[in-house]
Amino acid sequence: MNYAIPRVQRLKSVSAIKASQAHCNRTRETKNADPDRTPSNRQLLGNIETLLEQIQVILDATTQKRKIRSDANLAGEILFTASPTWYRKQNSLNEEIDLEKVDQFSEGVTQFLQQEFGPYCVSAVLHLDEITPHIHAHIVPVHRETGWLSWDDLFGGPEKLRQFHDRYAKFMEPLGLVRGVRGTIADHETMQNFYGRIQREIPAPDLEKALSLPVPEINESVSDYHQRVSTFLAAQLLPVQDEIDTLVAHARNESFALRKEKETRVTLHALSQRVEELERQQVVSQGQLTNLSEAQKTATAQEMILTTNMTLNLLQRNYWKGQQYIFSRRRGYTRIDRRQDGERLVHNQDGKPELTQHFTLSDAAKIRSDRDKVLLSLSQQYEGWERKGTKRR
Repeated sequence: MNYAIPRVQRLKSVSAIKASQAHCNRTRETKNADPDRTPSNRQLLGNIETLLEQIQVILDATTQKRKIRSDANLAGEILFTASPTWYRKQNSLNEEIDLEKVDQFSEGVTQFLQQEFGPYCVSAVLHLDEITPHIHAHIVPVHRETGWLSWDDLFGGPEKLRQFHDRYAKFMEPLGLVRGVRGTIADHETMQNFYGRIQREIPAPDLEKALSLPVPEINESVSDYHQRVSTFLAAQLLPVQDEIDTLVAHARNESFALRKEKETRVTLHALSQRVEELERQQVVSQGQLTNLSEAQKTATAQEMILTTNMTLNLLQRNYWKGQQYIFSRRRGYTRIDRRQDGERLVHNQDGKPELTQHFTLSDAAKIRSDRDKVLLSLSQQYEGWERKGTKRR
């Protein structure tokens, strides 16, 4: 399973923005980047060379509407990537990157950024000089309605971050990418740690080799050997533990993914059964309508038209949206449309009340229900007027 992966990081100061800019335009050394492939990196949106200047222009505009707090998040950096295996060419022995997929990924992320942030996404850079292709985007967190700086409006709290992840995954679904497991027990990594982790393959640690104790030296005392072994183990255990923790996290995440897949299958099965049940009810309802005589159909249609006219007369208007239906009069005839999909159910366009093919007997009861709500509402208003009139007397 291949995942659509975003990571969001706050940039709270000018120095943080400059550091992020230096990484993206490679003016700062990046150890895991291949200098020979750096020219392949692409600017997708904006200009990373003038990142700080672009951000400052937007910040100056927001200051005119509300003063920026001293602890505000001036900008945000979002890392977009996908599972490393998704980028690889199929049946490739050397795991060569599929550039067509890279283009599809870049186009998808670019469109998503424009949809989510519009002009407040000031830069997006594609990096191809590292093991896994990825995009660094820089945004200014401006509230779309108020026009002032507001990180909380975009990413405030876990729920908004989850919703952002959901929207990104939904947007990238056509590429065969899915959302990561919601509610995973894996701790959230900082962008720096996560960024480093996706750039390297983590093989299973060779514990026998890593923890093979050194041989005692000639004439070495027990205490000296113990001290030397302790120092050796202290140096070896940290990287080994990191590799073990990574393997455990992947195993746990896979376990959650399998469980989520099972839950999804159960949910889909239940939903498919519900759809089949509704389809059966629809067939029965349509069958009942088909079995009605023409006289009964005409009588039902006449009742629906009278119901509509009575409702509109009471409301003193020619158009009204009920809870599930739209009642209207125009150009000399009356009609009822289903509100959900706009399908015409009843009309008397040629002077004769008719039921269309979309009308079911269950619609009749619901239309009457909408009418009764109008009657109840008006009667309550009338009673209120009477009570007020009594008080005046």
